[in-house]
Amino acid sequence: MQKSILWVFIALLAVSCNQTTKKEGLTTEADKTEKIVTATINELLASPADYQDKEVAISGMVSHVCRHGGQKCFLVAEDGETQIRIVPGGEIDEFKVEMEGSTIAFKGIFRVLNAEQTEEHVEDHESKEHHDVEQSHSTAEKAEYFVEAIEFKDITP
Repeated sequence: MQKSILWVFIALLAVSCNQTTKKEGLTTEADKTEKIVTATINELLASPADYQDKEVAISGMVSHVCRHGGQKCFLVAEDGETQIRIVPGGEIDEFKVEMEGSTIAFKGIFRVLNAEQTEEHVEDHESKEHHDVEQSHSTAEKAEYFVEAIEFKDITP
């Protein structure tokens, strides 16, 4: 009788340990999902410190793709004026010009340059031939904020 009770106890212990492992696995996946913050362009730009170096999900219409190697594209906010620069990261080599006018959902890291990096970025931009006249994305192109894209998907309706 005591052996039977011992075996039942061992079986219950094994089952409960196995369930804990499964729950821990689920929690880990949930934590990964929670780490991605969905935000609008205006939310990101209104309080950049809240999003700095965090993984964000953002979407909008691509207003421009850089013709110099596709190393930048620009998303326009719902207000039709505010834009944010998106640069390729992860396994993304470049953005295709065909993306212009499409609604794209990006997942990436929101980056904020410090003052020195921003100055270097603007100097580098101005030293190259980009546009003869100011473009609608010029402010976003020189801004200290950008998203380093790690994934994107066309969600054009």
